[in-house]
Amino acid sequence: MKTAEKAQLIERLKLAMQESGLSNNKFAERLGITKGMMSQVLNNWEADNIVGENTWNLIIKYLGNNDDYKFVGTENLQKALDACTAAYTHKVFVPLIGDGGYGKSIGLEYYKRHQERTQGHKVYYINCESVNTRKQLNALLLTAVGVSTDGTYKQQILKIKTTLDKQDCLVQIDEISALKDHLVVAVKDLMTALKGTCGIVLAGTPYFINNLLKGANKNKHLFSETLDRLFMVHYTMSAPTDTEAERIFIANGLSGEALNIVMGRVKTQAMKPFHWRSKVTFRGISDSLTAIKIALSDNLITAPQTFSL
Repeated sequence: MKTAEKAQLIERLKLAMQESGLSNNKFAERLGITKGMMSQVLNNWEADNIVGENTWNLIIKYLGNNDDYKFVGTENLQKALDACTAAYTHKVFVPLIGDGGYGKSIGLEYYKRHQERTQGHKVYYINCESVNTRKQLNALLLTAVGVSTDGTYKQQILKIKTTLDKQDCLVQIDEISALKDHLVVAVKDLMTALKGTCGIVLAGTPYFINNLLKGANKNKHLFSETLDRLFMVHYTMSAPTDTEAERIFIANGLSGEALNIVMGRVKTQAMKPFHWRSKVTFRGISDSLTAIKIALSDNLITAPQTFSL
């Protein structure tokens, strides 16, 4: 396998790990490798004779099982699409709020893919999970739009505005709730600079809004100003229902006994880990689907004529 192909697999693997919400050790168990090998895969994959062919095959198999995921028009997916559409159309700054695993990132990705497939407007996506300073936040967006990240904080803001002024686009800021305490007001300067230029969807958990409200209630003006710049309509997601879970499973090929297993209708201890309500999130649905695919393809469980790979 060529180095470029391996690099692409590693990037896809890291994205899958992020979307799973699992720790590195737990994800290693899911892949079927040791914790030590997981570390080598993430940090030393380019070295010769470190990551073996069997491990690469396990990664390819896992990513292959996840490639075919079919989206279903759930209420939460529609809210994400509506938030993106409102932000883009009216050039406003729209909060998309929901607990972890409720489908915020999937919704943003779906909208972005749709624009790319239909050659619509540009969509720039950034994730705040590792942001610790205001300049890092700006640097993420500058990198996304293909502009150098150097310069002072004010110079970064100016470059962002100057670049996006020339474009028909939407900005998606995911994991906005990772900006703790005062760092959350870093988005205020972005919203000020981009007012009338483009819309922004700010996706995160309820902590994002609660943090702003807490600061505003203490008369901290930067929190109040940040809150005031947000669009008055917040798009709030909710937990998936059994009906939505079943529709997703059916759309992705499950039926019969396999469907009963992931829906929790098979009341045995051995089948309990496959039940999507172990998490009660859309991530839990995706995890159940992946787990049952792997189990069936490896003959770890038997459900004849109930599933088509």
